[in-house]
Amino acid sequence: MFNFSVFLSALGISFSQIVGIGPQNAYVLRQGIGRSHVLPIVAICIVADVLLIAAGVLGVGKVVAGIPGFVSVVTWAGAAFILWLGFKSFRSALNAGGMTLDGGVERDRKSAIRTILVVTLLNPYVWLDTVVLIGSVSSVYGEHGALSFLIGSLSASVLWFGAIGLFAGKLAPLFTKPSSWRVLDCVIGFVMLFTASMLIYNYGLSAPLPL
Repeated sequence: MFNFSVFLSALGISFSQIVGIGPQNAYVLRQGIGRSHVLPIVAICIVADVLLIAAGVLGVGKVVAGIPGFVSVVTWAGAAFILWLGFKSFRSALNAGGMTLDGGVERDRKSAIRTILVVTLLNPYVWLDTVVLIGSVSSVYGEHGALSFLIGSLSASVLWFGAIGLFAGKLAPLFTKPSSWRVLDCVIGFVMLFTASMLIYNYGLSAPLPL
């Protein structure tokens, strides 16, 4: 039976986890401003959240976290990829050819889809926020509130990524100047470096590289 109060709680909790600027949101925002492959990118983010949040609410998080070497592989692979994205952002900030709507975003469809898949699925924070954290909080409401909680969490994901897809392009006029792209790329680059360093500090040091 649908419980509106549980729905609102899940909506608020999920928003607090999804909205924070990280590698995934930064990439979606940049592609949205450049109006490049926005629909498939947003769709992939929503579908990934649907699967991961559903897995967490249904209790799969505990099983996944218990797989030997899972945390280690995801942490180090994710940190390496996020560092690479940070390097690309700083390189783009120094590249005059990338300072326009035509040259500042990923225009190749396959490359854009591959990037959003990797930055989503190889980012341990995505797994921790959706499968582990949201899944753990949902258990407080018991089985009777699981469906309402799941709907609330998924609504937050649809609203957030849908909003980026619809409104990020409205910022395009602000990015007609190379300096605007340079600032955005530098901010994204620092976000990537910070995220990767926090991954290594919080999880990598306790999850050595698998041999």
